[in-house]
Amino acid sequence: MSANAAEDSRPKRSCLRILLRLFLFCVVLAVLLAAAAGFGVYLVYDHVTGKGSPGEPVRVEIPPGVTANQAGQVLTNAGLVDHELLFRIAVRLDTVKKPIQQGFYDVPQGLSPTEILRMLQEGPNVADARFKVTVAEGQTIKQTAKQFKEPDAFIAAASDTALIQSLGIQASTLEGFLMPDTYFFDEEPAPEDVVARMVEHFEKEYAALMAEIPGASERNKFEVVTVASLVEEESRVNDERPIVAAVIYNRIKANMTLDFDSTLQFALDKYGQRLLNSDKEIDSPYNSYRIAGLPPGPISSPGVDSLRAALQPARVEYLYFVSNADGKTHTFSTTLEEHNKAVTQFRREIAIQRKEQEAHAAQESEQ
Repeated sequence: MSANAAEDSRPKRSCLRILLRLFLFCVVLAVLLAAAAGFGVYLVYDHVTGKGSPGEPVRVEIPPGVTANQAGQVLTNAGLVDHELLFRIAVRLDTVKKPIQQGFYDVPQGLSPTEILRMLQEGPNVADARFKVTVAEGQTIKQTAKQFKEPDAFIAAASDTALIQSLGIQASTLEGFLMPDTYFFDEEPAPEDVVARMVEHFEKEYAALMAEIPGASERNKFEVVTVASLVEEESRVNDERPIVAAVIYNRIKANMTLDFDSTLQFALDKYGQRLLNSDKEIDSPYNSYRIAGLPPGPISSPGVDSLRAALQPARVEYLYFVSNADGKTHTFSTTLEEHNKAVTQFRREIAIQRKEQEAHAAQESEQ
């Protein structure tokens, strides 16, 4: 090899060594960064899910219907978590998936976000001294009024024409417009204040549904609430609510009677009792066995799912439904022939259940 050739090869080898060292440096740097990132993730995970050192408790209130973000903000403001993002991470990593419950909590300082989440899932650990009114889905004004010292005053407020008009509701009573939820007051309030709070809550929920569902604004609100109250009473499974709503609209369109026991129960104020055939002959605008179309108004307070179903019914042609033996779900039919078969099947299954129950009771009595 000539001297010139040897000299030419030296710069090339030198360049290769530099590139190799640069490559090795990048590899080492990448490994270090990955390790640092992994260690950082571990620290966050351990901080979020690990066990804390309980200290002095801090009292916080979790309001009804809060999101994980809002609950995290409440905890951050109380100094119980460093940042609401850490609580959101705890919720994301949570495998229990139980809802956060509203109420008052004494939360020890020093707990991890996951430990705090478990507390909020178990429910309040502090008795709430405030006055509380609960409207359950499917509850009537009369049933809600029983929570007051003077039930008649609440019923009167819910039927006060001037108050109803001031709240922007076009109805003779507020049946159906008292939004299901639990309401808290510092002391027992005037019935008018309770009614106003419930209607205000209803309007917010209804406006949210109107924004969510295309074409919802074209429907008559009073009719929607009436249908929703029927859906609330006739269905217990959320997936079935839009189908039940469709059956109601389909039967109205076909000028058929609805034949709902729930409307009779409302007319007779007869709940939890077996209806008689003679009850179906009563002279009442709420007797859906005799009068076609919708009843004059809502028969209870529908929840959000029932309101959504009334605003967005399923696209089906069903005209009938009958309960299944499980007492929760229904069998839906398009023709009367199909419906009669479903009724026969229901009666057969109920008869089998009764025989099994009688046999089981007989065995227990012999022991």
